[in-house]
Amino acid sequence: MPEKTLFERNLLALSLYNPELSQELSREFDRDRKAGTIEASEVTFLRSKSGLPVPALGSQGGGLPLHSTFHPDREGERFRELYAGDGFLLFLGLGAGYHITPFLPLEGVSSILIIDQSLPLLRRVLEHVDLHQLFLDPRVRLIVDKSKAEIEAYLLANYIPALLGDLRSIPLWPRFNASKDYFKSVMEAVESTINKIADDYTVQAAFGKKWFVNTLTNFRVAERTGATLSPRKKAIVTGAGPSLEEGLPEIRRLRDGYFLIATDTSLPWLLAHDLEPDCVISIDCQQVSYHHFLKGYPRRVPLLLDLASPPVLTRLSDRLLFFSSGHPFSQFVNRNWRSFPYIDTSGGNVSHAAVSLAARLGAKEIRLYGVDFSYPEGKTYARGTYLYDYFQARETRRAPMESHFFTLIFKNKTVIRESFPGYVRYTTKPLLSYRERMEALFRSVDAEIVHAPVKGLTFDIPRRAARGKNTRPETDRRFPELFAAGAAGSSAGEFLDAYRSSLEELKKPFNPVINYLHDLSAEEREVWTTLMPALASLRVETRGDALDGARLMEKARDFALERLAAVCQS
Repeated sequence: MPEKTLFERNLLALSLYNPELSQELSREFDRDRKAGTIEASEVTFLRSKSGLPVPALGSQGGGLPLHSTFHPDREGERFRELYAGDGFLLFLGLGAGYHITPFLPLEGVSSILIIDQSLPLLRRVLEHVDLHQLFLDPRVRLIVDKSKAEIEAYLLANYIPALLGDLRSIPLWPRFNASKDYFKSVMEAVESTINKIADDYTVQAAFGKKWFVNTLTNFRVAERTGATLSPRKKAIVTGAGPSLEEGLPEIRRLRDGYFLIATDTSLPWLLAHDLEPDCVISIDCQQVSYHHFLKGYPRRVPLLLDLASPPVLTRLSDRLLFFSSGHPFSQFVNRNWRSFPYIDTSGGNVSHAAVSLAARLGAKEIRLYGVDFSYPEGKTYARGTYLYDYFQARETRRAPMESHFFTLIFKNKTVIRESFPGYVRYTTKPLLSYRERMEALFRSVDAEIVHAPVKGLTFDIPRRAARGKNTRPETDRRFPELFAAGAAGSSAGEFLDAYRSSLEELKKPFNPVINYLHDLSAEEREVWTTLMPALASLRVETRGDALDGARLMEKARDFALERLAAVCQS
């Protein structure tokens, strides 16, 4: 087949599922222009012993073949045997595709992403190798000459572990080594992105269904709430760590001049020491969070709850405020029904959310007490928090309260023991992750952060925040606003009816689901996104059933419609 005809055939096939790349290739460009470390003129094609064309990088006769020069197709079969398995496949290097096509018959392969460098190289390959069958497979996507940020953005938008399975990287080593710096940067981008997605997926799998159900149940109350918080210049945040006890004298001394934000975990301790907070914040969706309030709640104190908080907590305060976090359904509610103030809960712990609240209120000085993210001297929490009562009720002569606390610490398999003069301190990888995220939050707020030296973990506080100096340009400074929810666009019942209709009208999912998702409109994709955390939970629950992506999506929609029907009828 003539080169021009073969190129056009490949380009037409590529345009079906990779239209933007097809358009880029169809434009005229100088074939000799350098792309990375490869020039188009340095690509030659060898004829393998089996008669198949093999691209080689370098001058004629001395180039580096990207595949076997004997039987590249058989070499591709060995790739399939070596990387056997299902899920999302990431190929580093296209070459002539011989190492990719053997995976196409595998139904368990949910998606194939090919990443390469150099548009000129790609064009030369398409002029000499027939790849139209590869490009016509609806699971195949090709990314060429994209930055780390663009690759991260693609994965965040398109890789959904619950639907697509595990991600595996498959390098074409001759191609990888020819552009080693580029592909190493790609691997760095993939690794960092997958870590983010994995952390998020783990949380969604644990709490996705509960977030959805709690948010639905809270709608009627959320429609009526109208409490507000005014801006504040100085704030105290109390966590429930052991150092909270040491901070008692200072908290008493500063109390009148600061706005006291209590985490739900620290509330019992504050009340036991006759310290009434100015507000309390809770982010946990689990029913166990009610234990923090068993010793009573001052009804006049504002209570800030995530939209996904347990509904039982909404009865505690006469001044209830809901806020939205990063949960997809909460974000959907914010955009389409009623705007609730946003609080950053991405830190994974309530102290992080409390600091975010203080910054949201415009505080220029934020003091932290009881924020330890560790277990100094083997203590988990300050005395007076709910676990003391809980473990005390369960202690026996052979299992005293202290043994329950140590069991709690060493339940985590990543415990790290550190020795200091006069004491030891335990921490875990999750707690260290909390500190890392808290430090990232410090870097984003325009406030002086004060955290007195304690036996718990210390923080790396940015110099700008430590001095309380506003380094933002005058035009970029934000003035604090009233912390309050906006007006509802309709009644709660009307919104839920409309949402239920949107779910019912969604097109029936089909496999491969990555193509189903690409076929959706922006509005339809937004509706499906509200179900993704619940879908992650369902994937874990039905792992033994090996549901394919389309059936899992249907199961998630059925779950949502069933819960909606129950809420609307109540």
